[in-house]
Formats: sequence, structure tokens, C-alpha cells
Amino acid sequence: MKRTLVLVLCIVVAMATLFGAGQKDAAADKVYTLKLGHASTTESTRHKALLVMKEYVEKESDGRLKIEIYPAGTLGDENAMIEAMKLGTLEMFVGGVFDSQSPMLNLYLMPFFFPTQADLMKVSRSALGDKIRESAEAQGIKMLAVGDGGSRQITNNVRPIKSPADMKGLKLRTPPIESIIEAMKALGANPVSIPYGDTYMALKTNVADGQENPLANIGDMKFFEVQKYMTMIDYQFHPEPLDMGLDMWNKLPADLQAIIQEGAWIYTDEQNRLRRELDDYYFNMIVAGGIQVYRPNQSEVDQFIAACKPVYDFFVKKGVVTQADLDEARRLVAAN
Repeated sequence: MKRTLVLVLCIVVAMATLFGAGQKDAAADKVYTLKLGHASTTESTRHKALLVMKEYVEKESDGRLKIEIYPAGTLGDENAMIEAMKLGTLEMFVGGVFDSQSPMLNLYLMPFFFPTQADLMKVSRSALGDKIRESAEAQGIKMLAVGDGGSRQITNNVRPIKSPADMKGLKLRTPPIESIIEAMKALGANPVSIPYGDTYMALKTNVADGQENPLANIGDMKFFEVQKYMTMIDYQFHPEPLDMGLDMWNKLPADLQAIIQEGAWIYTDEQNRLRRELDDYYFNMIVAGGIQVYRPNQSEVDQFIAACKPVYDFFVKKGVVTQADLDEARRLVAAN
């Protein structure tokens, strides 16, 4: 009887061990397919950098992670994709509409905070950058990385802009982004709301005197054909957040989370590199088009910075960022 009982127990233990091992093998072999949406074209630096990330993630995970990229708004506009990600019907997203991801992203949008792309990345890779990314979890988003979405220059048809005084009274077309509108008002310009696709004609017919955009946009849209002056001022950098739905992130095994996280920073580094190269390409195109380019010296830039102080105060009073956050960002940028 005892021998029979021992034999039964041994069989039970063996079956349990085999069953557990089978479960572990099944978990290790599970394939996670991640749909990633964005609004840019397949020729954009964004899409090209995402392809690099996709290759890395799929290779490092031995095929346990599959990334399907849907460009050019295939899955809807940016607002729709963000909501889909929050609901769990879309796993990943990269793009703008910053407040819907985290209001703290506005810190990156403060005028004249980042003289260069490298300065932006000092904040992105810091404890303050971690804090900004973690703040997105309140929105149901795992913000994996933040890179450079492009720095903005100012063009116009009236006069060279060398100081805030030269901005006074200029009708400048602006997108519906609060930080840009507040910055233009602080500098003395009159923001004009014009759809992006109508901007060329508005500049040509003097409905607007000028506009502000990254070099890639100025080149792609041929704004330089209907503008006389461009000030290379990098007055604002846009962040480039790469997100995953928080619920999806929590479902991934730890080893796959690590691969996705590293892939996100690889995406950021590649996108930053491609954007630097693209800026050189478009700058040469714009100059060849005949526009007169001016680069303010540091004394002149300091005048712009002082004029924009009300913008910083506006966002602090609104509760979007704290004064301590702004001071820490300045400290990081100033550090070697």
C-alpha cells in the first residue's frame, strides 16, 4: 500500500514538473505583435528611424516581438492614435499632440531652452527627463524615450530679424500650439492662425508677413520662394516622444521590456542623426533659393530670452511645469 502511494506521488510530482516546464516554454515562445502608428510619410526621418528600431527589436527578441509600422496616418490622425493606444487597440505611437501624452512635455517647448539638439538630450537623458516620461503614466502611457522633433526658425518679408524689436507688429503665421503663440506674442509679433497647407499662398499674398518652422518644413513647402529673410535662431525645439500603452507594457516579460526600452533609445539616436543631416540638406536648399540668412550673436539671443520670460511664467502659473523644473533644465543645459 505504501509502495503504491509513493509511486502515485512520484507520478503526480513528475506530471506537475512537466506541466510547469511546458507552461514556461509556452511563455518563452509567445510572440507579441505590436502595431505602431505615426503620421509622417515613409520618406520621413521618423519612419526611417523606426525601421532601424524594428530590426533591432525583432532580432534581439529572437522573433518574440514583432513590430508592424503604420505610417502616414493610416490608423487615423495623431489624436485618434493616442486615444487608441490608451484604449489598448493600438500598442505604440510616435508623434506630437503633447498635452494628450503628458502636459509636462511643454517643458521641452519653452523658448530658447536648448541651443542645440545635444542640449535637449541632456534633459531627455536626465532624472528630470525620467520624471517627464513617468508623468505620462497618469494618462495610461509608457513614454519610452524622448528625442529631437525639430528646432524652429523664423522667416519674413519685411526686414531682417536681429532683435525682439524687429519682431514688433509682424504678422506671423503660427500653428495652434500654445507655447508658440505665447512666444510670438511675447516677442511683439501678431500671431495669425492659418492652416499649414495655406501658408505658402498667405505669405505670397501678404496675408501673413512671415512664419516659423523647422528647416525641413521651410524647404519642403518652398516657403523660401515667397520670403526674403530667415533668422537662424532655434527658438524652440519640439520633443519626439515614443510611446507604448501602459497596459501593453505591463503584459510584456521583463526581458522583452528591456529590449523595447533599448530599441526606443536606438530609435531616438537614429532619428536625431538623420534630422541633423536633413537640416544641412534643407539649409543649403533654402540658401540656394536666395533667402537672406541671419544668425544672431549671443548678445542678441539674450535679448530674445529676456523678452520670453512671460512665457515661462505663463506655464508655471498654469501649473504645467514648476520653477524648480525650469531651473533644473537650465542647470543641465549649462553643464559640460
